[in-house]
Amino acid sequence: MYRRTTSTYKPFFPHQFQRPNTKQNNPSLLSYFRTSDGNLDFDKIAGTAQQAKGLFNQFSPFITKFLKK
Repeated sequence: MYRRTTSTYKPFFPHQFQRPNTKQNNPSLLSYFRTSDGNLDFDKIAGTAQQAKGLFNQFSPFITKFLKK
């Protein structure tokens, strides 16, 4: 009556199921703070921390207004 086939399932879009190797393409966070010779640039780290603190100080009043309501 019915004939059973032994073909395997092949998805229509096979690229959906494959994960690309992204480890090599994504640099680590510390790589942004390294000098050209590979050492950490502490001046750049301190400057970035100061910018983040300034940004936080500017926006913290707005955040506390929304959290109090």
